[in-house]
Amino acid sequence: MIPYDRRAWFRLLFSVRGNFSRGVLARVLAFGILGFSVWAIDRYTNLSLKMPVGFHEVAGVVIGLILAFRTNTAYARFWEGRALWGGIVNASRNLGRVLTTHAALSEMESRELRAWIAAFAWATRSRLRALPGVHEAAAFLSPAEYQELLAAPHPSLFVANTLSRRITALTAEGRLDPIMAGVAEEEIVALINCLGGCERILRTPTPLGYILLMERGAFLYLGTLPVALLGRLGWIEPFVTIGVAYLVLTIEAIGNELDNPFGMDASDIPLDQICDSITFDMLGIGPRPTIGPETGIGPVLR
Repeated sequence: MIPYDRRAWFRLLFSVRGNFSRGVLARVLAFGILGFSVWAIDRYTNLSLKMPVGFHEVAGVVIGLILAFRTNTAYARFWEGRALWGGIVNASRNLGRVLTTHAALSEMESRELRAWIAAFAWATRSRLRALPGVHEAAAFLSPAEYQELLAAPHPSLFVANTLSRRITALTAEGRLDPIMAGVAEEEIVALINCLGGCERILRTPTPLGYILLMERGAFLYLGTLPVALLGRLGWIEPFVTIGVAYLVLTIEAIGNELDNPFGMDASDIPLDQICDSITFDMLGIGPRPTIGPETGIGPVLR
């Protein structure tokens, strides 16, 4: 995700960042070339390519409904994913607080447990993005622990099991009250539930039928739009086609990006910044998170 200052209206209006999602520019230019070709054929040949605009007035309503549906379903996936990661943040803080405050731990033992909590966030981020390893965890886990993490078939579950075993051992030794051990275990369960929710979103994309309807509808609408505009706009028609194509294709592309809100596209959830925030809360290392109501998380687009 590209953070930005919501109050900088004029700066955002002319910003070059975030203008085009992947592949949009090429398709917009293709429809622009099509529009110019239609105008040139009508202008310099005896062929008349004009058609009544009524069809596109009706089709525009249908395309608008399809775009609205696509936007709503994509944003619902994005927001659910963000809510789940908010749950990971809250459960991590609560788990770290319970273990630090209510368990009889030395400073080194407390740091080791908080390091495993931070490792859960980074392991989950790597799994959702299909990244090899959990390289960020090497900065705060011991070499032996890090190798165990890498060897685990599911690193996030390995971290959760490790935390549960530590809590069980502390309870057996009388260093953690059983009631507070139950509270800590509930937070680990919350972490696992959030992990499962993220995996559910990742493994259940929007049904193919809706995607095909969106893409084919947009192609047919934009492909015939120059012919409909030609009779009313003349030489301006190619530029209007480019403008309409930019709006329609950008909405479509953002929807495709948000189908997987955990990726690394411009509109996706900022997992790196969230994991940095958890690491800083647990261990006090890494970049200090900058969070504000107008800017979100991370550096601001200027």
